[in-house]
Amino acid sequence: MIRKLLLVGKILGAHGVKGELAVEVFSDDKQRFKPGLTLICISSSGESEREVESVRFTNKNAILRLSGIESREEAQKQRDSQLYVRREDALPLAENEYYTADLIGLKVFDQDYGELGEIAEMFDTGAHYVLVVKQAAQNDLLIPFTKQVIKEIDQQNDRVEVKLTEGLFELYRKLGD
Repeated sequence: MIRKLLLVGKILGAHGVKGELAVEVFSDDKQRFKPGLTLICISSSGESEREVESVRFTNKNAILRLSGIESREEAQKQRDSQLYVRREDALPLAENEYYTADLIGLKVFDQDYGELGEIAEMFDTGAHYVLVVKQAAQNDLLIPFTKQVIKEIDQQNDRVEVKLTEGLFELYRKLGD
């Protein structure tokens, strides 16, 4: 599924008293936040566009100053907002790279077991990424996102072809159910 907006971070809360925000970064490249970048902030109270005015980094997070947020109180109101960029503002991908957001919702098929379910999320183990595949009334299936397992990603047809390693299917699901 090709998405128009790509999730790049989440506001954790205010940082200091001048309206700066502590942001958990979801992008592999923290340097993607640069002054002038337009972010779409989506929260339970609505959606707004804000420009990055300044950025710096701590060990774990980014500290952003966004346009229109001038005080600690205004910054606190942004807590839990998700930050998106438009696809055209996203970092370019190399060959055989994908945005996580574009993989969510794709159906997963194994050569031996057929349809396994739909990708619900993806997380990084440090060694590689893992796909979380959900199917109604079944345990989630955790599939390593490696060249040995992922055989083809067909975004046009919302489909991922895999070849599960021996024993992985049985670990999470019972045969014949």
